[in-house]
Amino acid sequence: NYPVGERDRERVSSAMKAAFLTKPSFEWEALFGAAKAPATAQRFSKEWLADPHALASGLVLEVDDPRYGKMRQMGNVAWLAGDAGALQKSPGPEPDSAPLSDILAEVPRTAAGGDGEGGWLDGLKVLDLTNVIAGPTIGSTLARYGAQVTSIQPVDPSVDPWNTVVFGLHAHRGKKSVLLNLRSDDGQLALRRLIEASDVITMNGTDEQRDALGLSEAQLAAINPRLILVQLDAFGGPARGPKSDHLGYDDLAQAATGVMVRFGGGMQTPEEHAHFGTIDVLTGFCACVALGAALLRLEKTGKGGIARAALAGAGNLIQAQLMYDFDGRAAFDEPAGREALGWGPFYHCYRAADGWMFFAAPSEGREALARLPEFADLVAMPEAEMVAAISQQFATRNVAYWSQAFAGTSSTVMPLGSLHDTRDAVLQPESDDRIDLTRGTFSVIRHDQHPMGRWCDLVAPNAVRPARAAITIPGPMPKYGADTRLVLGEIGFSRNQIDAMIASGAIAESWSGKYLPE
Repeated sequence: NYPVGERDRERVSSAMKAAFLTKPSFEWEALFGAAKAPATAQRFSKEWLADPHALASGLVLEVDDPRYGKMRQMGNVAWLAGDAGALQKSPGPEPDSAPLSDILAEVPRTAAGGDGEGGWLDGLKVLDLTNVIAGPTIGSTLARYGAQVTSIQPVDPSVDPWNTVVFGLHAHRGKKSVLLNLRSDDGQLALRRLIEASDVITMNGTDEQRDALGLSEAQLAAINPRLILVQLDAFGGPARGPKSDHLGYDDLAQAATGVMVRFGGGMQTPEEHAHFGTIDVLTGFCACVALGAALLRLEKTGKGGIARAALAGAGNLIQAQLMYDFDGRAAFDEPAGREALGWGPFYHCYRAADGWMFFAAPSEGREALARLPEFADLVAMPEAEMVAAISQQFATRNVAYWSQAFAGTSSTVMPLGSLHDTRDAVLQPESDDRIDLTRGTFSVIRHDQHPMGRWCDLVAPNAVRPARAAITIPGPMPKYGADTRLVLGEIGFSRNQIDAMIASGAIAESWSGKYLPE
């Protein structure tokens, strides 16, 4: 529907439905891919694991498993370009193959140095050429650990305010903002100087798009052999495949890898999982992992190069426990659809007397029930009949009672809450100058001094909290172009040159009069 207006929505969608019925979905996928238009066929995960592109690209790998024979399984979620090891995997160890005593006897690893004063990435200069969510997530994550990140966007926005300003509130935190016209000679000159002054470049785009920007591995090495490019795209992998240069975004990765069919409950009812960010943000984090590997290689060899991640790889990761197949594998019949309440009776949502809760006893199972008199008669019941019987018992007491009943065991219940309530419970105002990032994994900061002119609640950057390094709370996303003059001055352009570049349209200082466009 979006961004077509209501008046034209039915007319356009009806015409598209009629046209799509004339060819099979996989033929449309190939046609759109060749035309550089994002489109993909809906797939079950089983189909994705056998997809020719997934196998050719290394997004899915075949291994010879000693127990199950030839097995297809998810490939790397992060890799370095040219690393053959990303395509050569050994089967995993058998359960309990290493005695527990041997594992416990291993010498603990020595912690890396650091005095806790600085960030892991202090002094690292990052040039961010990305847009929307997945790519910008890389730079905003690096900024948490001290990296200096400069975001480059075109002088005129290429997408709408929802995808630039609203998404950018989170994904462009902690960065400087510069607007360049890369179709102009002066814009290209500014980009070249920015690249020369950087340690890391981030971009979202296919190999074709990367090379067209002059960012191939050979071109980067000619500028600076230590330079690292972090690249993410939709369907790229450790090797080339027939869809490596197909365009795509979060929804397409969901559809291609089986997320939509699983979440919707079947091929006739595929459903987008969340409106945005399900795979985008995860891909950005995967790209940070790839950069970590590239920085280690740089430290050991002095060589930069290209670090990679892909939306389809993150689509594998979000379904990791299910992404394998072999002859004789049990059916892909895990719970699916928006009405699914759990996986068996011991990992399930139930309604208590005062509201919904989640009961988790995956390891104890029947033993968890056996301890409580309310469930004594249910312990020997067949699992297929237990959900209904357990539901009746849980409905007799409130959530607090059941929480106390399972306290001190490896089983538990947790009330189902809303993100709104969770946010309010951990909210910390930025203005009180006492933000504590150590008090919990999930926290929210109310940026009540935001340049948009009103407060803005954003998740705190504390999912990873180093014991021996500092975390920076990234500053708010600046108004697009707010730092153009400052940054160009830092790379050698004079005030007169900058004025002339603005007049010619090679650079700009703003997209709109206000932070939030009207």
